[in-house]
Amino acid sequence: MVAGSVVPLLLAVAYAGLILGHWADAEGGFGSLADVAKLFANPWLLLAGWLHYLCFDLLVGAWIVRRALAEGVAHGFVVPCLALTFLFGPVGFLLFSMVRISLARVTGPRERMKG
Repeated sequence: MVAGSVVPLLLAVAYAGLILGHWADAEGGFGSLADVAKLFANPWLLLAGWLHYLCFDLLVGAWIVRRALAEGVAHGFVVPCLALTFLFGPVGFLLFSMVRISLARVTGPRERMKG
């Protein structure tokens, strides 16, 4: 509960504060990769970007845990997905999606492999 809701909320508050405090004087934007590089040249906005990633990685990780519990996905399948989600965001989500699809094909949609 703490990692899946309280911490992301605190990160979101910090993110909002950084954006409100530093967006107006920022160069760059989201129109091109060069613009994003300019935007993140500002250390405060780089920190905001990092908080953005942390917040969303924690939310996706919490969703993975909830789905795994609801669907009976074994802990051993979930842990690597969570590690990859924290380190490489979309890769962990992709792996969990592949695990869910694979287990559904092997065991059916209502049962999941334990182990």
